[in-house]
Amino acid sequence: MTSEPLTRALAALLIVATLLGATAGSAGAAPVDPELAGKLQARLDAWRTNHRAPGVAAAVRLPDGSRWMGTSGRAILGRNSRAVQKYTPFAVGSLTKTFMAALVLQLRDEGHFWLGTPIERWLPEYPRANRITIKMLLNHRSGIFDYFNHPKYERKVFRRPRHYWKTKEILALTGPAYCAPGKCFHYSNTNYVLLGIIVRKVTGRTAAAEIRDRFLGPLGLSDTYFQGREPIGRVAAKGYWWLGGRWKGFADGTRYRPHTSAATVAHAAGAMLSSVRDISDWQDALLGGQLLSPKAMELMLALQGSPGYGLGMRYAELDGRPGVGHGGSLRGFVSIMYRLPEEDLDVVILTNLGRTSVQGLADKLTRIALRHAESGAGS
Repeated sequence: MTSEPLTRALAALLIVATLLGATAGSAGAAPVDPELAGKLQARLDAWRTNHRAPGVAAAVRLPDGSRWMGTSGRAILGRNSRAVQKYTPFAVGSLTKTFMAALVLQLRDEGHFWLGTPIERWLPEYPRANRITIKMLLNHRSGIFDYFNHPKYERKVFRRPRHYWKTKEILALTGPAYCAPGKCFHYSNTNYVLLGIIVRKVTGRTAAAEIRDRFLGPLGLSDTYFQGREPIGRVAAKGYWWLGGRWKGFADGTRYRPHTSAATVAHAAGAMLSSVRDISDWQDALLGGQLLSPKAMELMLALQGSPGYGLGMRYAELDGRPGVGHGGSLRGFVSIMYRLPEEDLDVVILTNLGRTSVQGLADKLTRIALRHAESGAGS
């Protein structure tokens, strides 16, 4: 889907934004004009109704820096029902990988290791550790089996909702390698669990602590938490499936989402909770050049092959236009954060309905926003 010239162009556009400071964070962004806000909200409401979603939250940042944030529906159903708010945390699944990749790239910039350093330096007993590098973990080219695909994963995780997973248990969910190190792309959550271990060995602190001190605190991301590694301050949305004509929930009575087992087994590959406003601010800071050096940005955005994956960042499309970002899912939750570099437009969507796609909604929100921007409405 992506060609080398295209990926180079995408990277170049974002690096220019970095060097010029084109986006300085959207925490204080002006709201969009009421006409556009009404159109975007109507589309969000229609999607929730048509997909029988309990709740959904979305953000769109326009080229002029203004931002719309919309919510629709319920974060929690039933007796303790709560409406979705812009500060409501959702389980964001693999959006966690964008935080992890940024952390690893900062450590690289600080001289702790090279991306080509073999992981045997920290994990000498791990299979093929002398041939697997930090970069291969980041861009899913290690060939390592994805523990989410272990034949006993479903039973071990979802039949024990209150089980708290330890790292050794996760790494015991092994399987055959997909290929020799560096010889293929195969998305594997195990890669990021290993990165979490390496971060701790390098810094002496958990990845959660490093992410909080480097990113969450300085950026004011007060609705974001690394499940299983720190306290969860806000009550998060509960995750649901639409099954047999009704919503099936997964919460276990704790603040973990979707429940203790699924949250803690996700580890550094997908354990984080965050709100639509925090993910919008995170995307703006990360891709706006506030956090990484130009060289680190170039490395992150060097999308390779098909499906076009870089370092914690992948090729994405909004309304048929090329962009970058990441998606995430954890049982009962789906999320995306995408940017169109050429149009300078961001879209974030979080929902507490699993087994669904938000791509169509993202395309429609993009179309509405760009038509508005191109028409000069509100100017």
